[in-house]
Amino acid sequence: MSAAPGSVGLQRLLRSSHAVKARGGDECNTAARQFAGAALRLALEVLDGRRSVRQLGPLAEPAVAAAVRTLAGAGRLPGRELGTAILTRVDVIMAGPGQAEVCAGYDRGGRRFALAARIVHGRSGWRLAAFRVC
Repeated sequence: MSAAPGSVGLQRLLRSSHAVKARGGDECNTAARQFAGAALRLALEVLDGRRSVRQLGPLAEPAVAAAVRTLAGAGRLPGRELGTAILTRVDVIMAGPGQAEVCAGYDRGGRRFALAARIVHGRSGWRLAAFRVC
């Protein structure tokens, strides 16, 4: 069952990503890691057809949301026939002030897959700026 675009969990994630402005380095890294995990989990759910791409809109740049929509519609995701994608690992490397590179692993069935992303922090909080599924 998918939540509405204004669900409590999504609102909580958006609020926490906005709060980063007043935080220090370690706290910013923690907030980036929390945002990345939640955003990537949501993107995988959209790719699996368990959530609407509209729910990704508040967390991602329009080009990223459009790319995820295209990938989900094409049905050519690696290992999709193996089952539901489960995010298993997220590594975040701060690339500069308000920018982080993300690499993550996810499982489908008995196989492991990878994805990469870039997140940026702006006036509206953290956003998914790039996304690549391998």
